[in-house]
Amino acid sequence: MLTVFSAKDFRLTEEQFATLYDIIIHAYRETESEIWGENYVRVSEQEFGACIDRDEILVAFLDGKVVGGIRYFHLRDKTWTFSLLGADFNQKGKGIGRALIDAVEEKVKEKGGDRIHIEVLRAEDIDVESKNILSNWYQRLGYDLVKTIDVFEVYDDADKWNKLANPSVFDCYLKAL
Repeated sequence: MLTVFSAKDFRLTEEQFATLYDIIIHAYRETESEIWGENYVRVSEQEFGACIDRDEILVAFLDGKVVGGIRYFHLRDKTWTFSLLGADFNQKGKGIGRALIDAVEEKVKEKGGDRIHIEVLRAEDIDVESKNILSNWYQRLGYDLVKTIDVFEVYDDADKWNKLANPSVFDCYLKAL
């Protein structure tokens, strides 16, 4: 049975935390190597733990085992976002990602939000199959691609963006709830 809980409320064990963190790191390492190069670490353990403490992380369990997670948080007004979406690649096709996004959408509605805006980072001039699959999947879930923007338009962090392995952009999606 697939279930989703707040990581803070569930009070993950050290082993469950490590499993969830590894799933997230592995997902980004595999899908963003063209953007950041090899051995990319999307978020530190300390930063990830802080997200849990702020009750921003949902965790998916399949038959009692940690199989994925997602971070969601308030952006502005009634707009929320999510990031750090990752599911165990060995459990592909079991609805983990969809269950996590469904749970985020419900949480956002409970908190008075009426839309979700997400930004998907992709290499500008490199066609990456996993990013194409992700784009199509988000659109099937009702997220409309509304614009593509340069990374510097979103976040003014030259130190970070100078570490890119290839020029990259954000594809921005929006879903009204």
